[in-house]
Amino acid sequence: MPCSKSVRRLSGALSVALLATACGQPAPNTPAPAVNDAPLTAPGEPVVRPGPSLASPLHWEASASDEGNALVLFENSTEVLRIACLRGKGMVVYGGRFKPVGSEERMSIGAGDVVVTLVATPTTDRTPPIVKGEGPIDPDFVSAVAEGRKIAVNYGYQNMGPFDGPPEDRAKNFQAGCEDGGG
Repeated sequence: MPCSKSVRRLSGALSVALLATACGQPAPNTPAPAVNDAPLTAPGEPVVRPGPSLASPLHWEASASDEGNALVLFENSTEVLRIACLRGKGMVVYGGRFKPVGSEERMSIGAGDVVVTLVATPTTDRTPPIVKGEGPIDPDFVSAVAEGRKIAVNYGYQNMGPFDGPPEDRAKNFQAGCEDGGG
């Protein structure tokens, strides 16, 4: 029932106030956006292929190249999240499940209680477009990842995580690459 008809049928100031508040909120069971199975990398960035998943459909992989290094979270064989430290670019995060929001210019990524705010832009080289966050490499964030803290990402009204952190060996390699300026 449209909100305007509902308001006319309800009486009382409290009912109107509650309904007005509820009408502006997104539906609680909004389905997740479709996922594109293509790697989230841009040209020149390291490509990571998923390895076998033994216990959970979620698993972390790592890669390093002359461009930098990355941690990539896969769900089965679909890339969900990429966190990269790239030479000359800083930290770049791709949110594979985020739909671009025209008015949103920030992406936040956290490892435990360490949160970093990045400049968010929709990618233009993918269909459908996804969202990329960029900013300087934050040493506190990198250390928190290396400690195995849970990782979560927010972009506007969209959230991913919290996910368990990557395995210790991959997290420590990521830390070493990030501390070396991205690779």
